[in-house]
Amino acid sequence: MQDNPYRSPSAAQEEDTGPITPGRETSRQPGIGGSIAVACILLAWDGVLSGSFVMSYLACPIWFLVSVIKNAIQRPGWRIALLRIAVPVLTLGLVFGNSALQCEIAEANAERIIKACEEFRTANGKYPSKLEDLVPGYLKSVPRAKYCLVQGEFMYWNNEDVHGMLVWCKIPPFGRKVYTFEDRRWGYID
Repeated sequence: MQDNPYRSPSAAQEEDTGPITPGRETSRQPGIGGSIAVACILLAWDGVLSGSFVMSYLACPIWFLVSVIKNAIQRPGWRIALLRIAVPVLTLGLVFGNSALQCEIAEANAERIIKACEEFRTANGKYPSKLEDLVPGYLKSVPRAKYCLVQGEFMYWNNEDVHGMLVWCKIPPFGRKVYTFEDRRWGYID
């Protein structure tokens, strides 16, 4: 294609990339699309999958520093710079808030189960062999520890070797919180 000396620079750009519309970023304009994508991944991983904060706790400080350096190099303007820095901070805050809420739910549900197990023991002279034995007489249903996809259930053992133990995973894959009915106290496996 021959260069036309009478053609405006904006017309040349329209031919190369299509018409310029408000709100459409060109490849030369810095944005926050990558930050939003990383935030969605971390929220899905920590918030939905594990109900914890481990991945975000590791990734967000590094991500924050990368955002600061990227802003210093590209100098995108104060709005984009502020958004780039705010997204990792907000993501970490949301994940920590979700984790705290999940732990409160698990603690409350654990106390309900412990109370039901003690009532079962008073009535039957022994602890239940499984949590489902508490339904419907002592609980309407066995509650979940956390509302997440991985390790969200309570684990319960009562046999000759282990006399009444309730477990839930606070921070997967470790951080398992354990209540022993024999000692009537909480502890951690790992």
